[in-house]
Amino acid sequence: MAESKPNANQQPEDARGQKGGGFGRFFRLDRLPWEDAVRVNLAVSRIMAAAAAVVLLLIVLALASRLAVSRGAMLAVLIPVFLLLLASAVYCAENARCDRVIIEEEDAEAKKTQRLTMELELAKTIQSNMLPSIYPVFPERKEFDVYARTEPAKELGGDFFDFQMIDRDHLALIIADVAGKGIPAAMFMMVCKIIIHNMAKSRSHDPAKILKAVNKQIGANNQADMFVTLWFGILEISTGLLSAANAGHEYPCLMHKNRDFILLKDPHGLVLGALDKTEYRSYEIQLAPGDTVFLYTDGVTEATNADNEEFGLERMVNALNLEREAPVAKLVDNVRGAVGAFAGDAPQADDITMMVLRYFGEEGKPDADADTEDEPEPVSAVSAEGVVEIGNPSALPKANAAEEKEP
Repeated sequence: MAESKPNANQQPEDARGQKGGGFGRFFRLDRLPWEDAVRVNLAVSRIMAAAAAVVLLLIVLALASRLAVSRGAMLAVLIPVFLLLLASAVYCAENARCDRVIIEEEDAEAKKTQRLTMELELAKTIQSNMLPSIYPVFPERKEFDVYARTEPAKELGGDFFDFQMIDRDHLALIIADVAGKGIPAAMFMMVCKIIIHNMAKSRSHDPAKILKAVNKQIGANNQADMFVTLWFGILEISTGLLSAANAGHEYPCLMHKNRDFILLKDPHGLVLGALDKTEYRSYEIQLAPGDTVFLYTDGVTEATNADNEEFGLERMVNALNLEREAPVAKLVDNVRGAVGAFAGDAPQADDITMMVLRYFGEEGKPDADADTEDEPEPVSAVSAEGVVEIGNPSALPKANAAEEKEP
């Protein structure tokens, strides 16, 4: 988290208690910004010191010229004046020294803040470069389309996503949310992403086994007791079979072609990093050409407005169904626009990340001008409490036996 920048109009705490030292009020320095008042005080201090030196010189010259005034009378007049000016010069010199110290400290603080800001910007660039940013990510593959976007709540975020071709026929999809925000979450996020990326290259195409291995490695050196929620899926491109496992992450949304998005209540395992010996369960979704999967982090559903009301699952699903056949990037835009309109001027409290996968099969992506057959009848609706109410059970994806059991 970046340190707050010093306010130029804010008076530093010093022993004098007012701007411009002893004569700040006389010169109305309290009406000036602090830095300008210090500079004026420095100039006046130099003038007073010069005046004292001039008076001292005049005294010496007067004594040397043996004016026609008795020595006693001369000393009676000049010595008090000399002492007064000398005291003023000493006071002004001390003021000038203190003000110089303050300016030097402010300059050092400004340089420190500037350096920290530059380091945060560099860290932000490094973090963003670790995430896919050029789309299409796999332009040579016509069987699917993927898109994702993340918006950190602070300079650095804890959400991340990734797409990875494990081999010619398997695509790995990852979306995750590290607990916390800022620099600690960003550092933990980069560690997790590297571990998951390496583990996904294993010969196993079982997401549950991969998550178990990832969790074991994360927990082996997790002295900060941080954790991450993660959804991990592997798409078999030739068949459209999507195998997935969920480590405490948000429920995915599924859309069969020409039907509404539904919220899929998949089996949940424990978050990664909580316990070393944790088992996870895989489940399967059979995708047909035109089917779409939408994934997100809780920054979407938990976005709040000025009344502290959450955006929620119902609004998110409704935003998806506004243009359910829209391109994958447009689907993300629609949800983000709905979140922004709902939140209004309320500040973003958490990272917002969304991912969309659309499967086309061996035929590839259809032409934009191709006519699609609409079936407006919805297959499900989501209540305000986020409970899935199935309207057409046959429309649900096929899952393995583990999915049918309660997690």
